[in-house]
Amino acid sequence: MFCYGKKESWYKRKVPSGMLPAIELDGQIIKESDSILIALEKVFGPLNQSIRESEVFPLRQLERLLFKAWCAWLCYPLVSQKQEKQNREQFIVMLAKCEEALANTQGPYFLETFGIIDIIFIPYLERMNASLYYYKGYSLREENPNLSKWFAAMENRLTYRGTQSDFHTHVHNLPPQMGGCWENNDPQMLINKALVDQGPWFGIPDVIYPEPENSQMEALKRVIDHQTNIIRVNPADDKLFDQALRCALTYMITGKECQASPGTDIALRYLRDRINVPRDMSIYAAKRLREALEKTAALVGDGQSEAISTKHRYDQNPFNFSQRR
Repeated sequence: MFCYGKKESWYKRKVPSGMLPAIELDGQIIKESDSILIALEKVFGPLNQSIRESEVFPLRQLERLLFKAWCAWLCYPLVSQKQEKQNREQFIVMLAKCEEALANTQGPYFLETFGIIDIIFIPYLERMNASLYYYKGYSLREENPNLSKWFAAMENRLTYRGTQSDFHTHVHNLPPQMGGCWENNDPQMLINKALVDQGPWFGIPDVIYPEPENSQMEALKRVIDHQTNIIRVNPADDKLFDQALRCALTYMITGKECQASPGTDIALRYLRDRINVPRDMSIYAAKRLREALEKTAALVGDGQSEAISTKHRYDQNPFNFSQRR
């Protein structure tokens, strides 16, 4: 995956192809998801169930079929309303099978206890939840009660919260990764898209656990830690954007509105649109920072930043934030 820019040299020395995922375990480079999971099991033991157990296998097949149906609905241009309806129905058929699988257990997970199959499902179900809300107007989490309980159970695990992303990050990172994501222009889709892009971000069904008390302070610390590079990569004048960013942070922490300089609305929205969860900060911290950036930008004007590319995410190139620069 090269949509964020060139891989760093240290990684290419270990994985010449530059592809993901890959891990180094006991001096050995291991690629491909299944191979990585099997290797981790050999060293650390199974996570309640082994990836090779008979009860796990049909659920792994279900996850692949669900993924296929998701791609068929999301990743191809709209040819006709008939095709759109068929793709939607096929995806919902596969979701119903997931609902049934979850209903067959006593708890909220795919098997009786949390385990490897939940780890396998979560990356793509999280992306499905985000992308279909934004591009198709379909709220997976709200329409499927057993999956809603499963998401809630996953969010109760602190280890999952550390990896959890938000809708805004997913929907703008997926197009270059998937080869395109296609809108259906449904009225609800247009409403959802506006919410994800412009807010308000609280109430979007990407998270339901209570907001931590320190979310604003987390966002503040992350901005302060990386302020030099945040200012440097922003297209606006450094001094003007620095002042505007201080205004936004003041509002976020104190609730006091602060008037930024003319023209900085575009700069503030450039940053608003490029906060990456969880890389930059956790999900609620990002909501608070986006909220403050938009509030401050709105006091200046309605100027919008350059649209995020659907072909690549070079604006997220980690090299721009390297300590060497």
